[in-house]
Amino acid sequence: MATPHVIPAFDAFLDHLVEKATPEEIIAFTVSPEDQQHATDLLERQSEGKLTSEETYELQRMAELDRLVSLLKAKAFAALKRR
Repeated sequence: MATPHVIPAFDAFLDHLVEKATPEEIIAFTVSPEDQQHATDLLERQSEGKLTSEETYELQRMAELDRLVSLLKAKAFAALKRR
């Protein structure tokens, strides 16, 4: 199943991950409350213009992870619908 705005190799990687974990396991994944709070803190500091370059980089990686997890969960929901 092709995912919009994702290169084919990345889409294949997502499919591979969905095949290795159950859709239910993927859907149940959440970041820890501590990680969520840290992301919230960084976003607040960003809106105040107070992030260091390292924090900016970290926040960008968090956004990439969020997108990856969202794509995986979408594929997992689709896999459940096909059952």
